[in-house]
Amino acid sequence: MKRLIISGALALLALCSMRVSAQEKKLANLTKEDFIADFKLAVEILKKQHPNPYKFIDSISFQRKVDSLMEKAAGQPDVLSCLQYSPVYLVSDVHTNLGVSNDNAKELYSLIHLFPYPVVIERGKIFINIKGGPVPFGAEVTSINNMPVKDILQALSASAYSDGHITTGMDRLYPNFQVMYSLLSPNQSTFQVSYITPGSNDTKKVTLPFADPTQAFHASKMGVFPVNLLQRAYYIYNNYYDDTKTGVLTVNTFAINESDAYKEFSEFFKEINKRQYKQVIIDVRANGGGNPAISALLYSFLTDAPFRNVYNYRTRTIDIAYPEYAIAENGRRLSDEDLQSQKNFLYQRFDKDSSGLYIGNARLRDGLLENFPPDKDAFHGKVYVLTGGGTVSAATYFAALVQQNKRGLIIGKETGSGAAATTAAWFMKYLLPRTKSILSVPMSELYFFNATADKGHGILPDKEVPMNKFVSYIQASKDPEMSYTLELISGEKH
Repeated sequence: MKRLIISGALALLALCSMRVSAQEKKLANLTKEDFIADFKLAVEILKKQHPNPYKFIDSISFQRKVDSLMEKAAGQPDVLSCLQYSPVYLVSDVHTNLGVSNDNAKELYSLIHLFPYPVVIERGKIFINIKGGPVPFGAEVTSINNMPVKDILQALSASAYSDGHITTGMDRLYPNFQVMYSLLSPNQSTFQVSYITPGSNDTKKVTLPFADPTQAFHASKMGVFPVNLLQRAYYIYNNYYDDTKTGVLTVNTFAINESDAYKEFSEFFKEINKRQYKQVIIDVRANGGGNPAISALLYSFLTDAPFRNVYNYRTRTIDIAYPEYAIAENGRRLSDEDLQSQKNFLYQRFDKDSSGLYIGNARLRDGLLENFPPDKDAFHGKVYVLTGGGTVSAATYFAALVQQNKRGLIIGKETGSGAAATTAAWFMKYLLPRTKSILSVPMSELYFFNATADKGHGILPDKEVPMNKFVSYIQASKDPEMSYTLELISGEKH
């Protein structure tokens, strides 16, 4: 059975919303010094715990940028304004996260003056994503409070970090634009918006009052995009279009067990083979990853022959840094027994090589099917895969399998994590003492296809929706990548 993904409130700051049992100060009672002290501790934990903190930045530049961030935070007028200076993006790792506690996240939402409307952000442009307001749906915003869009996006770019040099992280950030932009100036009472009306070259201006949490949250739920809310509400969802002989499989996670995944994949491909469909579209634009073995399982339904399914793990350290701050998923502090069990697990599964790195051994890779056979219900028609900045980790690996084996066309944007490597697997969580913020750090790197180097880029698409078409799709309330792909399919028939 398809499992429903329960959507929560706005993911404030892409913030972690873990509940912790410790008594904590109210956000309004925290000082800048509290945040700066915890941010500095987070940096020290990253230096010791992250599997490769200096992959894309040298240690001297890293520390210089940390010092600059802390200096900027110290110069802010209040605690709320400090939040934009989180240092985690400096390691260029999409999986590393620092967020305020659950209670503080709720309080944060009530303390800031929020930008009133949701937006869509695409390739340096911002479009209004709601109908019925004073700014028309689909209008292109050119500035807010006399700050050009280019500068706004630059100010938000640190929060939209991905692996390495990937710049498509805004795909994950823009659904939270109302919060993220508002944090740049938390007490703004009005927003003067300059915009270009759809179908016109004229620039207009309107002054909007800030929204309170109820209004802002309601507006976010009234956003037109994404238009495939039903498909994104489930782990896996399928659609069948007899008129074009096209099946669409939306896969929003690979963090599912093999039996459930196989059931969903098998039912879909049996059905499209039964209907003698000519092509399938597999949408992983909102897939945050999971188990790469499930990625390989999905690809087995697309291949004619056995394929190489090879990946391994490596890390600088198998120790646990600052164990006194380590916590479990439910927020309780890890006991000495918990910590020793974790150490034993890693010690058994990683061997130190001549360079000093720890490499996953045969025990870690137990059960990995390196020569993966095609499924008996494999599909032999055309394949299109939709990707974007929300395509992360194991979802990027799936796209890599398709592209490396020349099995289909990748349409959309660069994936949000690396094509050669990303971080993954086990995560250590730390409760920072003053603010009760949560730092989540992956314990190892995951390298695909026996890669030895990481250039810091994801899977690049074979085709990207032209910007003029993207704008026209938005203004017509159509899914850009899906509409573009269906047009390609229609054109190929003639």
